Amino acid sequence: MNWKNFLSIRHNHINRHHRYQMSVVFWFILYFILFFVFFVQTDKYNLDINIYQWYYFIPLMFLYVIYNLGLRNKITKKERISPVRRPIMHWVALGISSLVLYTKSPNLETRPESVIIAFIIFSLFIADGYWDFKNNDLRLSNLFRKK
Repeated sequence: MNWKNFLSIRHNHINRHHRYQMSVVFWFILYFILFFVFFVQTDKYNLDINIYQWYYFIPLMFLYVIYNLGLRNKITKKERISPVRRPIMHWVALGISSLVLYTKSPNLETRPESVIIAFIIFSLFIADGYWDFKNNDLRLSNLFRKK
């Protein structure tokens, strides 16, 4: 296989719902890598991160939300994957561990609020990737029943 063929391979065999879930995670990880670079640069130039965080956060989160909502709207009801117990438990564990880490931090004044808002947006997209907020019945008894 040469490079031209390798680069032209598409992931058409992956379900759109799985592509949506991977997109939510991939773009959020990329957001945080870029935020770390942005944070280092603001510190290097002695800029106030509490002011300049919004110049970074607003455009990138706007693009993140628009892109993922566009992917989400392309998923048909037939392609939706019903939730299983394991991913739901992972999502709950992620939320609890992030709250514990947030409350145990010694210096809350220097923490950028944009990171907290970005994590909330990410959590909603992740939750939507597992639970379809439009079509699924979200009662607790239905989430844990055997299929």
